[in-house]
Amino acid sequence: MSESTSTPQNEAARRKAQLSALVDLTDDFSKFHQECAFLCDAFAAVAQEPECISEETSEGIRHMSYWLKYQAKEYYQRIDELYQEAYSYNKQALVQENREDEQH
Repeated sequence: MSESTSTPQNEAARRKAQLSALVDLTDDFSKFHQECAFLCDAFAAVAQEPECISEETSEGIRHMSYWLKYQAKEYYQRIDELYQEAYSYNKQALVQENREDEQH
């Protein structure tokens, strides 16, 4: 198979994989956003009734705060991976275009 034939197939597969990763990330972030909204409402309700903050409630808030930080970090890493992949690919494409322009 020639390079010109395999390149469009490779490009299509790369774009499909990247789009799939982006859709998965968007779906996961949407669920995370809903969970964050619920937690914000819960934290606001607890803050309005400080006498109900027991040791267990305090531990739950600590646990959920840690979970939120961990999830946000995970989303940042996933976004950064997609960004780096797209940036690297675009950089390679520009180099290839420049080489082709120089040959013509």
